[in-house]
Amino acid sequence: MNEDITLGRRERNKRATHERLLTAARSLFANYGVTGTTVDDIANEADVSRATFFNYFQNKDALLDALYTSHMDLVSQVIDRLLEADLTTEHRIHGLFEDFVQTAVELPGYLRAVTGELDRDLTTPEISIERTERFNEEILRILESGIARGEIRTDYPPLFLARMVAAIYVSTVRYWRQDPDYDLADGFEKAARYAAESLAPR
Repeated sequence: MNEDITLGRRERNKRATHERLLTAARSLFANYGVTGTTVDDIANEADVSRATFFNYFQNKDALLDALYTSHMDLVSQVIDRLLEADLTTEHRIHGLFEDFVQTAVELPGYLRAVTGELDRDLTTPEISIERTERFNEEILRILESGIARGEIRTDYPPLFLARMVAAIYVSTVRYWRQDPDYDLADGFEKAARYAAESLAPR
């Protein structure tokens, strides 16, 4: 019994430390970017030792990978909220794209760090496939709800349509990353409108 309690407490402490490191990295990346942030900076911000950092992450890239996974979990939660709300599929698509714009305004450095994983994906197909499929599946959740309501075209398979919407989303993110003067709000609004119009029944 006592051993179970000890193990439970130890696991909770591990999870808390892991989350502190992610939270510290989000804050530092938002303010100083990835290159302007060191492992020591993250450890100090999380109030842990450098050795503790390496107990959880092999290097800064491994932490970035964990942040990307955490970000995708947040995207999933955004879609949960959109599906719970009484919205049309068009408004849900706009809501998903608008969430990125809002996060980019609030935490541009952090989001640039996390979305940098998109570019690294291109050099690691085994990781890219898994991440791409997950994002497609999240988009598919929105479309499946819309199909049931007659709001989505049925002349193409739903997964194909989800991939097209995901491609529009990701390519718009890349334009934002490449061009410091890119008008993100305008670009994402147009991208969302185009995606929604492309999904409409024929």
